[in-house]
Amino acid sequence: MPDWDNAEQKGSDEDAAWRDLVARFDTPAASDQPSPWPDREDPEVTAVQPEASGTPGASSWRTTGKPAPDPDDGHFVPPPPPPLPRLEPLTKAAWAGLFGGPAYLLVATAARWSMPGIAVFCAIAAFVAGVALLVLRLNDSDPPSSGDDDDGAVV
Repeated sequence: MPDWDNAEQKGSDEDAAWRDLVARFDTPAASDQPSPWPDREDPEVTAVQPEASGTPGASSWRTTGKPAPDPDDGHFVPPPPPPLPRLEPLTKAAWAGLFGGPAYLLVATAARWSMPGIAVFCAIAAFVAGVALLVLRLNDSDPPSSGDDDDGAVV
């Protein structure tokens, strides 16, 4: 059988502890307690004392009022990308069929145009032909190899 009286006393103890914490929330901490972090990370100590090594670093702006010179001023600038490859006319036609056929059907249906059967057939045929041409023109630049001479990832 649970001890209901003890549970109520435990709840009142927790409430009293919370009330005590809330009452002491805005009071400053005692200064005789040790710092929770090392002195080199203490903001009050760092603002007064410069770095021990004497080299300009992250805290030099605190002592001089000016930011430290950036030693990595010549940062990496990537070269311009190579130009995009030119598409052959057959590839352009395949992409046009792939997107053009369904786009025509979607626009014609949304606008409630009457579509002759031959137009629907041509749109579907353009889509199928575009997919087929693009799949057939895929390059497999890596020749098939047997399982014994695996080179791992080829970049």
